[in-house]
Amino acid sequence: MKKLIPTMVVVVILIAGWLYAANHNYFREEEAVQAKLLGITSADIEAITLHEGAADNSSTLERKDGIWQMSQPKGYPLNEYSVGSWLDALSGADQEMVVEESPKDVEKYGLGSTATTLDIKVKDGRELKLVIGNQLPAGDAHYARVDAGPVVAVKNEAVTNIALTRHSLLDTTPFNMDESNVRTLEWEGEAASWMLKASAEGETPSEHEWTLNGKSIKAEDAISLIGKIKNLTTGEDVRKASELKGAIPRSTLSVEQQMNGQETTTVYRLLTTSSDPDQIWVITADGEWAYTMDAAALKEAEKFPESIKNTSAVPSDANSSSASSESDKSGASAKSGSSDKSSTSAAASGK
Repeated sequence: MKKLIPTMVVVVILIAGWLYAANHNYFREEEAVQAKLLGITSADIEAITLHEGAADNSSTLERKDGIWQMSQPKGYPLNEYSVGSWLDALSGADQEMVVEESPKDVEKYGLGSTATTLDIKVKDGRELKLVIGNQLPAGDAHYARVDAGPVVAVKNEAVTNIALTRHSLLDTTPFNMDESNVRTLEWEGEAASWMLKASAEGETPSEHEWTLNGKSIKAEDAISLIGKIKNLTTGEDVRKASELKGAIPRSTLSVEQQMNGQETTTVYRLLTTSSDPDQIWVITADGEWAYTMDAAALKEAEKFPESIKNTSAVPSDANSSSASSESDKSGASAKSGSSDKSSTSAAASGK
């Protein structure tokens, strides 16, 4: 028994040492560096053609003089932020694992002719073809393939940021304004006309004193209106303004902004057409593009003064009401005093 004790002590020490080492990751194998899906940087990319399933539904974007432009199907205006995020997603995507090294049948992975495909041109003259397929059975990744390489897995999040549609890359908002810069909004039309104006005092929109047709309104109402108009988007591809046939002027929106000490004014025209009088088109300030917009949202902006009539107090009215109330109180007090005096006088006479 005495001989076993030292042995047991040694075993306990070894087990304790092993547990300590395991808990501190001494036995952890060095993690393999994940391979990048494309092996390029966003700055390497010079052009991309996006095929959205069908062969006839494709869009081509090209970098010209450092600026990304759409050349096919038309020179639609692009959202620079969306394009930049797209390029970063492409260059940053990781290859999770190899599913099949030399696939004989790519259709079973959804990598056939109807798959989302990106043809990518890079600075060194190479052309890469990235194909995004179906989800893996586990549901956490998609099949993908670069050129004639192996079928690999790419995480869903990366695929969501890569497999975009043309519409998600477009600038879908015609109104170019910033709440912090707006000084005047003027709506002119047959249905309504109004002017929203900010005072020169204050550094932020909430610190400005705002007036609507000369009457004071709450800053939050003014800021809310600017935000609603600024964030109006189209759900369809934009069109060349010159393509609108039978355009009928409906109203205009003038936006005066102060940026870097300079005042600028842009004017947006709102049109309808004889063929569809219920559809409202917004023409960009440069007169080049026409955006089909949600008529209900635009009409809400048009009727803005009516919507805040009962929510934004006008100080002059409030003061008037207050003065009237005080007057009523004074009158009531005077009447009461007069009555008391009469009663006193009558009592004295009785004596």
